[in-house]
Amino acid sequence: MTHSDANSMALLSTDTPFAIRDRYFATSVLSPFADDMARRLSRINLGPVLEICADTGALTRALSSAMSASLTIIATDPNDDAIAHASVKPGMARIAWQRANPAALPFPNATFGIVTCHFGVATLPDRPKAFREARRTMKTSGRFVFSSLAHIRHNQVAQCLQGAMDDLFPSDPPGFVGHVLHGYADIEAIDDDLTAAGFTDAIYTTVDLPFVAASARDVAMGYCLGTRLRHEIEARADDVRQVIRTVTDVLEKRFGTGMIEAAMRANIVSASG
Repeated sequence: MTHSDANSMALLSTDTPFAIRDRYFATSVLSPFADDMARRLSRINLGPVLEICADTGALTRALSSAMSASLTIIATDPNDDAIAHASVKPGMARIAWQRANPAALPFPNATFGIVTCHFGVATLPDRPKAFREARRTMKTSGRFVFSSLAHIRHNQVAQCLQGAMDDLFPSDPPGFVGHVLHGYADIEAIDDDLTAAGFTDAIYTTVDLPFVAASARDVAMGYCLGTRLRHEIEARADDVRQVIRTVTDVLEKRFGTGMIEAAMRANIVSASG
């Protein structure tokens, strides 16, 4: 067994997907866009602030640093394990954490100045229903601000990784990266969902940021072990380590054997009304 395989085995047996996501995926994909969104939200400066689908807290921690100390920030997620992981991380002392289903929020009408979500809307089974809840809990002057990754063609590393999945499993390729993570990129579809939820105004901003990772293997570990892609791989392959090796090779052929520097894009939506 190689050192890399031993590292993969250790992660598979000991680290939670949340810890792996923080170490290998958040640093390259989640945190750069979270920092950008937090800066934008700090200029709105309305409170209290509600975050839905906070997951491992990439945006939460950025909000904690960027928002006025006078604003209350409540972070929610439907998964108790995600909250247990995120709430004890450094920089979370000012955050109030609560388990909550985004489609049935346990808050009164017109409570929040900002309702926000970082990439989580792409995974929601009923987006209009969750959007209606966001609108219900917003103050009249409030805004619902969320991000979604752009189409995979605008995200070079994800596109390369999805190509590796297509080649590895040609009869039934995993779809999480292409169809879920990057699957909520059409502005017209987003606008339709917001309209169905009762919103009357929305501003769409395209954000291009650099994708930076220490190595191709780090990228492979982050996507293959730290996202829901892991479950799709485990359902199709006997040895996840071999999949990680193959994905690493594909990424190295495209981006080289050292640090990866590429481009990535997301959309930020700010809705009101």
